[in-house]
Amino acid sequence: MKIIKNSTISLVVYSALVSPYSQGATIVIDDANFGTDSVLRDVTNSRDFLRLDLTMGYGYNGIISQTGVGGLFEGWSVANSSNLLDLGSSSGIIPRSFDPIQLSLAEDIRDWFCPTGTCLRITANGSHARGLITDGRQSANGAPSRGAFQIGLINDIFIGETVVEFKINGFAGLTDKTEEVWLTRTSVVPLPASVWLFGSGLIGLIGLSRSKIRGLEN
Repeated sequence: MKIIKNSTISLVVYSALVSPYSQGATIVIDDANFGTDSVLRDVTNSRDFLRLDLTMGYGYNGIISQTGVGGLFEGWSVANSSNLLDLGSSSGIIPRSFDPIQLSLAEDIRDWFCPTGTCLRITANGSHARGLITDGRQSANGAPSRGAFQIGLINDIFIGETVVEFKINGFAGLTDKTEEVWLTRTSVVPLPASVWLFGSGLIGLIGLSRSKIRGLEN
């Protein structure tokens, strides 16, 4: 994965030189409320994702209470598994792959969502960026919970190799503040300058045509 930075934007490019599986590009952008490099934009699907460590300490219910008008997460909603699978697809991730390039790609995305020392979860089975999503599940005792989607690597005991982990795996309670939450929003992509120029020219032509018509009428 290559990261090209300037003062306002970082472009994370998955090119054919980096990964033969790549399909799209993802842009890391700044956010007025959450600061530098806090949002990952899935360009293919016009969807933003908030860096996962920024949701630490709230829990699912706590996040929901802050998504309304005036809340800390106003404008955001909790992602679902479809949103996250789309992100993986547009980034070129192949779940359950043990290809070295794929493993590196999954690690890069995992480490962006959970920078060193934040929400990375390391277990005997692997290392993950894990958060709760709106796909509901029930815990063993029937208590309400939410599915936990994770990005990272897992040590697969069946094939004896490290593979790409990109799926719902497990669940946690809605008030559990040790779990992060995947947040998303629809991207607002500004129109290119060429579109604005075309529109301005079209309006000018319409105005000119109307002036000519008025002149003929007079």
